[in-house]
Amino acid sequence: MAASFDFIIVGGGTAGCVLASRLSEYLPESSILLIEAGVKDDPRIRPALGLTGQAANEIKWNIQSVPQRAVGNKTIDLVQGKVLGGTSAINHQLWSRGSAGDFDQWAAEVGDERWSWDGQLPFFKNAETFYPGTALQGKDLSAVHGFNGPIKVSQTSSSGRPRNFPLKEPIASMYKAAGISQTADLNSGDILGFTEVTSNNYDGIRQWAGGNYSFGSNVTLWTETHVSKIVMKGSRARGVEYLRPSGGTSGIVSAKREVIVSSGAQGSPKLLLLRLVPISSVISDKHDIEQVTQLPVGENYSDHPMLATYWHLEKRGLALGDVAVRTAECDWTSGLPVDWVAFHRHDNDRVIKSLAESQLDSKELDRFQIKNRAHTESVVLYGHIDFSGKAGPPPPGSNMCVMNILVTPSSRGTVSLKSTDPLDPPVCDPNMLSNELDQQLLWSAARLTSRGLERTIAPEYGVSEYAVDDDLRNDYGDEAMMRRALRIVRTVNHGSGTCAMGSVVDTECRVNGIDGLRVIDSSVIPFPICAHYQAAVYALAEQVCSSFLHFILLVDHIIVR
Repeated sequence: MAASFDFIIVGGGTAGCVLASRLSEYLPESSILLIEAGVKDDPRIRPALGLTGQAANEIKWNIQSVPQRAVGNKTIDLVQGKVLGGTSAINHQLWSRGSAGDFDQWAAEVGDERWSWDGQLPFFKNAETFYPGTALQGKDLSAVHGFNGPIKVSQTSSSGRPRNFPLKEPIASMYKAAGISQTADLNSGDILGFTEVTSNNYDGIRQWAGGNYSFGSNVTLWTETHVSKIVMKGSRARGVEYLRPSGGTSGIVSAKREVIVSSGAQGSPKLLLLRLVPISSVISDKHDIEQVTQLPVGENYSDHPMLATYWHLEKRGLALGDVAVRTAECDWTSGLPVDWVAFHRHDNDRVIKSLAESQLDSKELDRFQIKNRAHTESVVLYGHIDFSGKAGPPPPGSNMCVMNILVTPSSRGTVSLKSTDPLDPPVCDPNMLSNELDQQLLWSAARLTSRGLERTIAPEYGVSEYAVDDDLRNDYGDEAMMRRALRIVRTVNHGSGTCAMGSVVDTECRVNGIDGLRVIDSSVIPFPICAHYQAAVYALAEQVCSSFLHFILLVDHIIVR
């Protein structure tokens, strides 16, 4: 092999940047190679509103799902960041950790308390510098939040610029009228209720892994470089094959200690499947792949489905696109135009009936019944953002978009190979909304916000739904909801589970049966958690890095002695 490093990290995304930074900090004598398929930087990343609604296809992996049977065989755009920092560089910057119950269930399932809420909390804190909103200011938050981490995390009312949106109190009234209570901090472990949005931006600047986690001089960064294969010697990972499509160069680089795969919920299983662990003999035979071990790589794939609804307000000057973007009262460019996020459980008759008929296995039933676990999330955005590309142009004036998101889906899909060409995208099937329970939960979320807007906002502001067939307005029955979904449903790109902890990797994120190989990214999350995954991925990378660094330092100490 022409070159060698102690550690090779495949994927310079959210987790990969954390790992490179922490390894270089705690093991300054070690050599680290970080390989990223995308570019190092892009000027559109920094402005907090810079990439909202923009295609920016050159810094994204734009993978089309297979046709989704439950929603009329439509294909879904599955997006990951293709730039240093990964999806943290292009996402909508919503920062939520999830429910304490999610993590306690995770720990119980894998048999390791480090993955419980209490076990993960120090690593959530490690990642952030928290700027509390007005409801939290003056309180001692040190038990829950970090104040010295690389990522500045702010609530809307404390984000460094004035963001006094005119619909703040009306939307709060809408949630209260729907029976959703107000809480001060969604990141305290108790996620139910509505609270001020927390975002990874401050003073109008995005906070992302590629820009905020620093690398020491012992880190070598290769960008615009693809990894085509994990090089094995027996049952040990010894390095990787790489290629640079733009220059036509390729080669092999060796890892003296470990190869760490951090390529995301679609990319990580693809890389393992290319050489290492065929999902079945059918794949192995079809693509003539040398088999090293059998693991359920690519199974258990999940994502959070979203059904957006779009609303026009007769009153003017209330939303982005109908206001001066910077005034003394409000800087509309300093982040998503949003005040609140709500997480909710649904126990209505439709949901209870669907649950009884769902035939979920016992493990999935246990997850569904986690105490204080949310089923859905809603966010009201003051402006038109066409998430699906099918909403069409907005009417003139002030408009809103409501993100209704299913955060606890029980549907599962797969990630598999299209071919042995490493530049081909994987075949991704999230199997979205494939059971009745998932559909009823998402429809319930959309009903709640739609009826709430009509009852509490419409009398004063004149609200009407658009981007919907005329005969569906004011109709929120199951058939009407499905027809909306056939047009504009998508995911929010929270892929997970394809290299799940407990089946593909152990609790140290080591690939079972393989030495010197780990997977550290959202693909190891064993089941969907009710959160936007970036916070969980930061904590995941911080946790695993801390754990195996302690082990390495101990081994080195023993060898030296």
